[in-house]
Amino acid sequence: MAGEPRPYSRSDYNRALVGNALLDPFAILILTVLAIAGMLLSSVGVLLPVGLLLYGAAAARAYFDEDVANKVLERERDKRRMVAKMGQKRVARRLAPPIAGLFNGAVQRELRIREAIEGAQLPYTEVLDEVDRFVTVMEGTASRAQLLYEALEETPVAGVQARLLELRRENDPAREELTTALIHQAEVLHRMERQLQAFYDQMEKILVELDTVRGNLVSVSASTDAAGQQQLAAEVRGLREEVGALADGMSEAYEEPAPPA
Repeated sequence: MAGEPRPYSRSDYNRALVGNALLDPFAILILTVLAIAGMLLSSVGVLLPVGLLLYGAAAARAYFDEDVANKVLERERDKRRMVAKMGQKRVARRLAPPIAGLFNGAVQRELRIREAIEGAQLPYTEVLDEVDRFVTVMEGTASRAQLLYEALEETPVAGVQARLLELRRENDPAREELTTALIHQAEVLHRMERQLQAFYDQMEKILVELDTVRGNLVSVSASTDAAGQQQLAAEVRGLREEVGALADGMSEAYEEPAPPA
């Protein structure tokens, strides 16, 4: 789907590790001490290269340290999660209650899935990435549903149908073009109603399936089973694609129907 967010990749992770290593306090301390000593002893030309060499060794130690790498990964994921949560709150505030309820339900299930993975210490980073992408796609889909909701609130189908009934009772040939325009408007509004209802129904089903994903995670023992991770990630990916298809369907609600052959 166009504009779909890129998951946290290995290159992102590597850049974070490099940045962390270059700013490692121990490495910086060594370089600083030797630089100051070189200036005080007028031996900068001798001590500075040694300091750079030791700084590089200390930075490399920080880069390859597994415990440090895990902390960096968790820190970066926390940053992304914080930014995502702020965006989700902004999205939810501008949604109508029925749409906001479904959107918040998806966000809550994303949190429960994350807690299930982290609580069982499962190395299911692929599943976490897919859940992150699912919620982001859900933001766009909910925003499109909101457009349908607002349009139907501004121009209720019932009001258009009532006006059509009045014109048909009058049976005034001079108002034939107005009648035709209202008929077309009613058709578009009916399509919008169907798409909005499809969003409600499909999202309710998807929330149930997200609960099932969480249940599967809870029942899995802590393991590095690649097949299990790939299966669960594929399930979430399938749900994300369903949400994307919903967004496409809601866009089509505004399009002109194809003329009959």
